[in-house]
Amino acid sequence: MSINDINNMSVAEKMYLMEQLWDSLKQNEDELASPAWHETVLKERKKRYENGELQMLSLDELKASFNR
Repeated sequence: MSINDINNMSVAEKMYLMEQLWDSLKQNEDELASPAWHETVLKERKKRYENGELQMLSLDELKASFNR
């Protein structure tokens, strides 16, 4: 399947394809290792959160920030 094939699909077809791909990946999740830097980033974010350096937003607040 090429990008042109995907571009010619309807949104519903693309969503279905994406769901099928995720389901396929979930069946082999033991093969999906996160890169080492992910852990580093998450630890740093947790540290910043615990130190009060990060602001938590609700989903509605986050969405509103994109509409400004």
